[in-house]
Amino acid sequence: MIGTLRNFNVSMNSLRQGKWRGSPLPALGHDLRGKVLGILGMGSIGLNITKKARTWDMATIYHNRRKLHEDQAGGAEYVSLKELLERSDILSLNLPLTPGTFHFISTKELKLMKPSAIIINTARGAIIDEAALVDALERNIISGVGLDVYEDEPKIHDGLLRNQKVMLLPHMGTWTIETQYQMELCAISNIREAIEKGKLLSPIQEQINPQRKFHESAN
Repeated sequence: MIGTLRNFNVSMNSLRQGKWRGSPLPALGHDLRGKVLGILGMGSIGLNITKKARTWDMATIYHNRRKLHEDQAGGAEYVSLKELLERSDILSLNLPLTPGTFHFISTKELKLMKPSAIIINTARGAIIDEAALVDALERNIISGVGLDVYEDEPKIHDGLLRNQKVMLLPHMGTWTIETQYQMELCAISNIREAIEKGKLLSPIQEQINPQRKFHESAN
C-alpha cells in the first residue's frame, strides 16, 4: 500500500539501472494519512487492516456480504459497493474467490473509481479482470496497483509487467517463519475442533451456505 501510493516501483527500477531516482523524476507520491481506505470483504483480514489504518488516521469504509454490527466493524463505515468504489483512495481486496466473485472488479467497476485511486490485491488474482485492469492503468482511469496474486499465476499479464505503476510480488503475503507457524497451528486447531466438537474455528461461509453470494451489482 505504501509503496504503490508513493510510486516506489519507478525509482527502485531506476536505482538498479544506475540512474538514481530516474530521469525524468517520478511523479510525487502520496501519504497514507487522511486518505479513504475502502475494504472489500470485511473478514478477519479486512478487520486487521482496519486496525492498522487507524495508525495513519485513515478514514475506513467497507462493503461486505452483510453489514457488521457496529461493535465488530472497528470503526469502519458500511457503504454500498458503488459508494466504496467512488470514495476510496485505496481499495483493498480481501474477499474469497468464488463463482460469484470471479472478475468482481472489471471495467465497469474501475470506471467508478477516482483517477488518483490505487488498488491493493492480496486475496486472489482472478477477483480482478486483469485485461480490464491493464487497460485502466494505461488509460489513467486509476493511478496504480499493488499485487501479490494473479489471475493465472505464476504467469503474469505482460501489461502488468511492463507498467511502471504496478508493484508486483510473487504471492508472498504469508512468506515468513512466524506466519507459517501460526497457519500450521490454525490448521491443527481446526482439525481438533472438527474431531472433538464437530465444528470448525474458522469455517468458510461458502461451505456453510453454498447459495449465499458475495456479489452485489455496482449499479
